[in-house]
Amino acid sequence: MVRLVVSERALIVDFGSQRRMATTAHLKGIVSSSKVAIYQVSEADDLSSPERFKSAVRSELGLGPEDPVMLTAADIRRHAIAQEGEYGVVATVGVREAACPGMSHPYTPMRPSTINVVAWVPDNLTDQGLIDLLRTVAEAKAAAVADLMLRCSGRATGTVSDAITVASNQGEDGYLWAGLATTIGGKVAALTYKAITSVARDEKELLAWVLGAGIKELKEDAVRLYRAAPVPGITDDTAIRLFESELEELLSDPNVWAFLIAARELDIIGSSGLIPGLTRAEFEADSKRVIADELLATALSIYINGFKGLTATYWADSMKERLGLNASRLPMFEDDATAALVASALSRVYDRLLRAKRDGRGSI
Repeated sequence: MVRLVVSERALIVDFGSQRRMATTAHLKGIVSSSKVAIYQVSEADDLSSPERFKSAVRSELGLGPEDPVMLTAADIRRHAIAQEGEYGVVATVGVREAACPGMSHPYTPMRPSTINVVAWVPDNLTDQGLIDLLRTVAEAKAAAVADLMLRCSGRATGTVSDAITVASNQGEDGYLWAGLATTIGGKVAALTYKAITSVARDEKELLAWVLGAGIKELKEDAVRLYRAAPVPGITDDTAIRLFESELEELLSDPNVWAFLIAARELDIIGSSGLIPGLTRAEFEADSKRVIADELLATALSIYINGFKGLTATYWADSMKERLGLNASRLPMFEDDATAALVASALSRVYDRLLRAKRDGRGSI
């Protein structure tokens, strides 16, 4: 029976008996142990020597020298667990510091990041099979993170400091393999994916992941656009208050999200040079041969506010460089999708303001 013990700073997975483990959280790599700890670090902790710090954690928690210790700045009390019979996965999911192939920005210490995964199976595995299971968990984690749409310079596969531990029983008749196509690996992969994707995502954070521009940046763009064409007698504050209301409504619509996600996916593929007929250099130069970005923005703007949304989007697109809109710094598809979202939402604000003035209402 696997037992989870959660304290203020530690989550301990207690297997109750010795298991064979493959882990990225112990110098030996493969150990025999009955416990795994996930420990929540703080800014006050000295992590200049991680192994010395882990030794201190083992002493604090009463762990043995071969017990893996995984570290995270994320809240360990918000862990996720997924189980099927005697197969299980527990994960702590901090996603503020995404990692991807070819990433260009450096690691920022102490952000609430790190995905830690502990997976266990009741089967006997050889060390080879155990390492294969570690590979399976890593692949499932990468798939889950990609679908969470974390922001990185390419498709995110994890965070900069992820750790994995897999545990099994061991015997002479142990399985050699535990890949995705095996019964063991298939179950663990599904549980890993489920645990990681069950993390609660803040909508504002998700918007920044998908578009590269969050609520704050969208409001800034809306202010700049409104100041370029204000409604007489209506202050910026009033217009932006209405813009926030329109944006909130739009971001509750899965159809709007589908357009935004499509833009992000196209930019990821385009940045890798994998859109047929479009080189990476052409993508980065926002080649005029490509009009699909504008067609996507056109469809989104029409969906949001018909012809008014479309004309507002063309207006915003023509003004984005001159006004220094945040949308102008985004990649090929995201810049047009962002401009369409902001401008179309703002066109609905203009509708409300002008309707109120026409009807002679003093307040909106």
